[in-house]
Amino acid sequence: MINITDPHLHLFNLAQGEYGWLQPNQGPNWPDKSALLRNFTESDLRLSEPLRLAGYTHIEAGFSNDQSWLEIDWIESQTNLPVRTIGCVDLCRSQSEFRNAISELTERSSMVGVRHIFDDQLDLIISHPNTLSNLKILESAGLLFELQFDATDEVAVDKVVVLFKQLPNLTVVLNHQGFGSAAFSSDQKQHWLSGLTKLAELPKLYVKCSGFEMLDRAFTAEALQQTVEQLVRLFGQGRVMMASNYPLITLSMSYEAYWLLVVESVRISGLDLERLVDLNAREIYRF
Repeated sequence: MINITDPHLHLFNLAQGEYGWLQPNQGPNWPDKSALLRNFTESDLRLSEPLRLAGYTHIEAGFSNDQSWLEIDWIESQTNLPVRTIGCVDLCRSQSEFRNAISELTERSSMVGVRHIFDDQLDLIISHPNTLSNLKILESAGLLFELQFDATDEVAVDKVVVLFKQLPNLTVVLNHQGFGSAAFSSDQKQHWLSGLTKLAELPKLYVKCSGFEMLDRAFTAEALQQTVEQLVRLFGQGRVMMASNYPLITLSMSYEAYWLLVVESVRISGLDLERLVDLNAREIYRF
């Protein structure tokens, strides 16, 4: 039996949550986005032997950005598997508001960290006077920070490195390997690898290998395998986790098909399967 601990997935409850990004009049403007506009629950996470889902980390999905604990309450109410959760919090809020949000979130037993997506707002967030002090609150509380931005942008990478060097005890997890892939063109790939090399110098930064479907719906097994190999070369096997980004992965293939592809790719590469699909996630997300 192959145990899978999936460190990056999303479940949707359209009756209770907002999910602005899923609505047809808001970005991202994917022609197939409507396939995601439905409920997704733990019962949809189907794997069959030899795969077994041993647990998962639920990443905030825009249920309620101002009251992220409501999403966690729902996740905890419907789970039968071991689960850890990542809440949503605005790093630009005043310290008192930020502390209150963190206090509310930490009352939920599954909550181990938060995310504030940088993406197009990276400059605004990093330069905001409250960001560093709020990240220090996270650091003091022993919580994780989920980092999501385009690591092919080397100027952005330099700003991120400067920020997190000031937080030596904060555990940071890079989402979707910084939106890069070994399948990129040579120039784009070089920018991505240069960015990751700088990020790898942060000793408490970990990386999740996922999100291939956001770069290319028809991504190949070769792209996945070579990307994993590249990440391990830069970060080592102890700092890389395989993840699904469910349900977005279903725009390319089923949940089970994806994990079968991951297992095959990791085995072909001769890497430590148990560490990459289970143990690292369990350790980093404190199962």
